[in-house]
Amino acid sequence: MNDFPLGKEVTAPLRRDPSVLYPVKRQKSDFAIYGFDIWRAYELSWLNTKGKPLVAIMECIYPVESKNIVESKSLKLYLEGISNTIFDSSQALQDTIRQDLSAVLSTPWLSIHLIKQKDFQSLSWQTTLKGSCLDTLDIEAATYHRDPSVLITEESYVDETLYSDLLKSYCPITHQPDWGSVVIEYRGRRINHTSLLQYVVSYRNHTGFAENCCEQIFTDIQTKCHPEHLRISMWYLRRGGIDINPVRSSYPLKPDTVQKWRLLRQ
Repeated sequence: MNDFPLGKEVTAPLRRDPSVLYPVKRQKSDFAIYGFDIWRAYELSWLNTKGKPLVAIMECIYPVESKNIVESKSLKLYLEGISNTIFDSSQALQDTIRQDLSAVLSTPWLSIHLIKQKDFQSLSWQTTLKGSCLDTLDIEAATYHRDPSVLITEESYVDETLYSDLLKSYCPITHQPDWGSVVIEYRGRRINHTSLLQYVVSYRNHTGFAENCCEQIFTDIQTKCHPEHLRISMWYLRRGGIDINPVRSSYPLKPDTVQKWRLLRQ
């Protein structure tokens, strides 16, 4: 990653400049994985034809079938250039962002939705995730680098949803910590809850993009525990004005069938 222009001192563009958007090639999995990534950018602003600044929140969703993901700091730089650019309308802005991101992502589809200032109150907070919280378990944790070997299953068959707010990993570009929550929905032999929480905690010093971490957790649980159905959803806290929320599943699903939570911590 030495050729990345990011992680270095970079001057923000003075106007819209899609060339600052940096693609990162998606890693391929050994399993059939369905899903998508939900990004929310809270630092979106632009100028109207009179030069007056306007603000909105951008929600961006694109599928695992995209060839690339976009590096979040490069998106922040791109949006800074947008903030000094005049657009005839919010629709023109939305179309421009879709065009620029589509070219970088190389994706079969891309959803761009602008939540305007008058609609900010429509964004509801989710104070807790659904399912049972693993974090109340009194575990011993000594491994802080990804360790799927701790995962064990039991004989009973279950259909359950579990979550943890103890997820932490590091960005491979900026080396800044990424904090988040993870939801594990599965059906199959019961995953020992203590081992599952130990596994989540083992990501504490792990380095990886949010999307890659989600797919790694999916792959490790699929490999070690062999559930019949599995869905992993991760909700990363906002960093640089952007929160990233990857969802990975063993079965097809559409974004409009998934609750797009925004956690209180985000």
